[in-house]
Amino acid sequence: MVKQIFISIGFVALGALGTIYFMNQQGHVHGEEFCTRHSVAEAECPWCDSSLISKLGMCPEHKVPEALCSRCNVNLIPGFKAENDWCAGHGLPESQCAKCMAGDLPEGEKPK
Repeated sequence: MVKQIFISIGFVALGALGTIYFMNQQGHVHGEEFCTRHSVAEAECPWCDSSLISKLGMCPEHKVPEALCSRCNVNLIPGFKAENDWCAGHGLPESQCAKCMAGDLPEGEKPK
């Protein structure tokens, strides 16, 4: 019985330590600052540092700025959603969605 109590206390302590570690990691990604609004590393956030758009140039495959290419970097999708620039029907940022720009909106979506 005493052994089971010590084991239980050990698991609770490990859980608490894990929670503390996780909470300390919020706001940092591998030692880097983290942009919580856009859910990307601060150094890679094109919304917070617009100079990245010109520095990285154009994505040759998708013809959009590389810093804003969600097809090459799916980690950007939460940022587009945070900026209210996401077409869920076509799976692209609205600002890059040729179908939306042409007026072919997914069912239920309204033009801005």
